[in-house]
Amino acid sequence: MAKASQKHGRIPPEGQPRPTEENGTVRSPQHDVERALAAAEFWTADAMEGAQPIPLPEVPAEVARALNKTAYSAGGAEPGLVRGAPPDGPEREDGESPTATTGGYDYPPPYTRFEVPQVLYGVFPWITVGKVFFKQYGTAYVASAASIGNYAIWTAGHVVHAGDGKVSGWSTDMVFVPAYRNGTAPYGKWSVSYMRARTLWYQKGNPDGLTEDMAGAVLHPLEGKKISQRVGSLGFAWNRGRLQHWNSLGYPQAAPFNGQTMHDCQASYAYDGSVSGIKPVAIGCDMTGGCSGGPWVWKLLIESALNGNNSYRQSNRPEEMNSPYFDDRAKALWDKLQADTP
Repeated sequence: MAKASQKHGRIPPEGQPRPTEENGTVRSPQHDVERALAAAEFWTADAMEGAQPIPLPEVPAEVARALNKTAYSAGGAEPGLVRGAPPDGPEREDGESPTATTGGYDYPPPYTRFEVPQVLYGVFPWITVGKVFFKQYGTAYVASAASIGNYAIWTAGHVVHAGDGKVSGWSTDMVFVPAYRNGTAPYGKWSVSYMRARTLWYQKGNPDGLTEDMAGAVLHPLEGKKISQRVGSLGFAWNRGRLQHWNSLGYPQAAPFNGQTMHDCQASYAYDGSVSGIKPVAIGCDMTGGCSGGPWVWKLLIESALNGNNSYRQSNRPEEMNSPYFDDRAKALWDKLQADTP
């Protein structure tokens, strides 16, 4: 075990070629099967227990732009939807129109958070959500992610890359554990072949890249199956009006949470995010570090569509959560991840 840990604990050297940039996304170097297997072997129950929650990015209040309740429409872009697919189920497309785009709440916005009951961990769509364990600059971290189809999972940009524009900033030795609960991996530990992030996050990080703090990873098969065949996949919704209701799922681990169970923040659009660029979307939620990258599920149990991810909060607002607005930028990333193979 010590030998495997030393091997896959190396940080990629700065001299490696820069990743390929495609359609606003950037792809990490690829981990071969041998290294991927070593990563899965490294992440024992004790190693997973010892991983630190990746810090949830914060925007200092003094540099945050003034928040307002004015909702922004999808800009006339055509809305899109792919419904969620249970294990081995088909995906269906739908051209439903967006709902109203006005409304919102002042801080602190209303929300309901609860621990997901154990009985739901094996039920779609909760089964698609899990924890990701990885290293970033040598430190072992944990965050959240979800299966989105084919070989891919979706998470936050800061989970897969430090946002410093360096090849060495990519996370390494990442595994995905769907439906993790109290140290168990009921559907296995899925090793990552490579990761893909939005280029703006890769280059700019916090705060200038937060408007595109979204990413994904392509997983090696496990026991002859793709991750989407084993646990199903969330659908995908983009270019929707901002006045929506979501179930924000994740594994908060920083105090007062312990990271052992999945939590759900049910909340509606509150206001637009406090960073430059295409404004993120804020909801009420008090989840902490470890929830990063967890999915915002739109129309849970109806469409079960990914329509956001836990990204950041303003430093003086502990009861808010922001996600990038899912428009054509998010769709471009999703398309790449759907087409990628290990």
